[in-house]
Amino acid sequence: MIRISVPATSANCSVGFDTMGLALDWRGMFLFEQADSLRITGCPEAYAGEDNLIWKAYLTGCEAGGFSPDPLHIHIESDIPFARGLGSSATCIVAGLAAAWEVHGQPAPRHEILALAAGMEGHPDNVAPAIFGNLCTTVMDRDQAVMCVTDMSLWHALAIVPENEVSTAEARKVLPATVSLKEAALQAGRAALFVQGLERGDQQLVCAACQDVLHEPWRKALIPQYSRLKDACEANAVPLWISGSGSTMLAISRDRSQLESMQAWVRKEMGLDSRLTNPDREGLQIFHE
Repeated sequence: MIRISVPATSANCSVGFDTMGLALDWRGMFLFEQADSLRITGCPEAYAGEDNLIWKAYLTGCEAGGFSPDPLHIHIESDIPFARGLGSSATCIVAGLAAAWEVHGQPAPRHEILALAAGMEGHPDNVAPAIFGNLCTTVMDRDQAVMCVTDMSLWHALAIVPENEVSTAEARKVLPATVSLKEAALQAGRAALFVQGLERGDQQLVCAACQDVLHEPWRKALIPQYSRLKDACEANAVPLWISGSGSTMLAISRDRSQLESMQAWVRKEMGLDSRLTNPDREGLQIFHE
């Protein structure tokens, strides 16, 4: 049996639209073993067939690696919520791709998996940190990933998870087709400051840079709780962003007790569930049993 563990991720990270993603120590576990026919357990029956994303990723990996696909029993152990902007689909894709090599006795090639996963997802922001951990900034240049990893060991995180789902397709429909040169320049500068602030552990700088102009001004309409939370976080110099396409929002702080107080406040004042977590530094993990 092969166990593959993949972290949840928070994509976009405010000013890193489609390029930045943060791994969280909130993991999905995927078990793979040889079987006489395809069997998928641990998920709703509607997703337990040949159109399952893990299985499709496995087939994609087999084709890329030159392997003949074997029927498998795939068991899913994950409480990462679906359609909440926490990279649940990325965990499935990365696990399925890695399994293609591991099932056939070969070590999973992480950089090749990144390119394949970005192709399946359409962008690398979730899949890069799911593989490499920490905060990854990644662009695809002629199907090749150009990436840097920012150490996040100084930071803690709070994932605030509303009940309403937001589909990626719905969230992309609300975005403008073009932006002005002034807005593009502003976003580029803030993105550079954002990463510098994270590396230095400068929470004031990160909070000041955490002001997106490409997607959050439009997507916030899909998340009724966002504006109130953003105002409260800015008043306390806590960086907050819409995680992926939402509806989850992620706050980060150097001070875990600050996030604990915030967790209590969002529960009491807004009735929202949340989860205290830390950035994950390991990324994709594979265990043979």
